[in-house]
Amino acid sequence: MYTTEVLGVVAHPGGLLVRRPELTVGVVHAVSGLPGLEIELLARRPLGRSTADARRGDGPAVVPAPRRLLPQYDEGLDLRVGRLDETGRAHWQYPVSSRSRDGTAVAPSHRVTFRFPPVFDEMALVLAWPEIGFPETVVRLPLPGRAAVERGVTSIWRAPTDVRPVPAGLTHRADGFAEPTALEAGTSVTAPRVLHRRDDRAVVLSRLTAAGPVLSMDLLSIVRGDLAAEINVRAFGAERAVPGPLDDPAWVRARGPGASVAVLRGQEAVWVRASERQSSGGDRSFSCVQEFTFDRPPGDQLRLVVAWPLAGLDDVLVAVPL
Repeated sequence: MYTTEVLGVVAHPGGLLVRRPELTVGVVHAVSGLPGLEIELLARRPLGRSTADARRGDGPAVVPAPRRLLPQYDEGLDLRVGRLDETGRAHWQYPVSSRSRDGTAVAPSHRVTFRFPPVFDEMALVLAWPEIGFPETVVRLPLPGRAAVERGVTSIWRAPTDVRPVPAGLTHRADGFAEPTALEAGTSVTAPRVLHRRDDRAVVLSRLTAAGPVLSMDLLSIVRGDLAAEINVRAFGAERAVPGPLDDPAWVRARGPGASVAVLRGQEAVWVRASERQSSGGDRSFSCVQEFTFDRPPGDQLRLVVAWPLAGLDDVLVAVPL
């Protein structure tokens, strides 16, 4: 997941790259920066063919796909991803994060993030999973040029913010996250931006994807300096493990460890629980990436109430264009 302190440039609008009977692959998130290119992919197998079965070799016999670019000694059992250089040679990348989900009602998925060296203008992305019969596939991705990336990148500590007072008279309620959706077929609807910041703490919208009737959003909550040690203690302390009433908006807002968010629907603030969360930290750093999925509100703006009580960031109103 995206945890850098620099806002990058959206490198790909998202959506399906490959659709085959044995596998579909799409872009969840792609961002270009001067240090490199980060791409998050979601691969989905047909219902009834789980990733775990593929690893064990269970299920109907599958004829492996031939190898041209993968080395013969490669023994991976998941989706492999790389890039072609100017000579046509494949450079395979190790993922920086990976998670799989099997289910009986939802097609099993494999979600994985890769970081590539800086690439501009165009990239030849290589996908392979020969063990399930998925052939090596080259997809040419148009990318932002170097000049566009240089103009677009900025530190989260210097990026502009546009926060407003929260309207008076709102009613509040808690809501769970929406049902899982086909993120690999969604579309990125806004560039990364800073939603809330003060001194050495910030809340960043690193991804916002529209997928049918729902929106999926990644929020990065980050602290640096002396405050980080205190946030780590409070975030990972025993009191944070105590469950609370899931239907209490005050508890959802305050639970942490990262920022909390409510979607404004008229005069109602609907506090949404994160469906995924990853935190890390040290004496002088703390970061938390959370994924939220919720029904898309009507209109061309997403109005959010953003707060991070553990870090002392009070509620603010932020309007994000859709």
